[in-house]
Amino acid sequence: MYRAIAQDIIKSIMSDEYATKLPTEKTLMARFNVSRNTIRKAIDVVFRHGLLRRVQGSGNFIIKPPENSTTVLNLSIGFDQSSMVAGGPLTSKVVTFDKVEANQRLAQQGNITVGTELYRVIRLRYLKDELYDLEESYFPRTVVPFMSADSVQHSIFVFLREAYGITGSTTENYVHQVRLDAERAALLEQPVGDKTMRLDGINYLTDGTVFNFSSTFFVYQDLELYYHTENIDLQD
Repeated sequence: MYRAIAQDIIKSIMSDEYATKLPTEKTLMARFNVSRNTIRKAIDVVFRHGLLRRVQGSGNFIIKPPENSTTVLNLSIGFDQSSMVAGGPLTSKVVTFDKVEANQRLAQQGNITVGTELYRVIRLRYLKDELYDLEESYFPRTVVPFMSADSVQHSIFVFLREAYGITGSTTENYVHQVRLDAERAALLEQPVGDKTMRLDGINYLTDGTVFNFSSTFFVYQDLELYYHTENIDLQD
């Protein structure tokens, strides 16, 4: 339940319903008709998504992008990139949807074994009708036994949550600067060899099983990265 409440709070933040500060725990308890413990767990999720700044004795303040920022990719949110982008949602055009077996390159990229059967989804995604990125995603069929052409037209992670109860546990993200090869350059309508940012991600279940890995090539202008960390004092 607390995850659903956290998602509701995030939507309220993104829509500016909560412009500067979250309501008090008591107010949120009344709104969602749940216990203080449930509200605190929900707020913890929102905090880990990099959307809150905690001030002792004052409450939870909303973290806003810098005033001159137009498009911010929030890497703290985790595996559902559709919700990571301020100014969304993203819309998709499916380029490829099929099944493949993991070769050596894919096995290494996804931390899986060679020969694992995968669903492959390649999509062009748009933000406000402007090309945003090229996303190449893979889903092991041992975890996701069935996907339909319709399920990859919208948020795949909504489908995974509703069909299989997959919410994800941890995500590993790696950012690279790469040059576009001929195939990707053609899809993105960019010159061959142009430099772009590539985000490689691996998503795990709570037991450490990989349920998705992907590479995303960004071409949207003025894209900014944001990442939220909680400092830990390692001194005695």
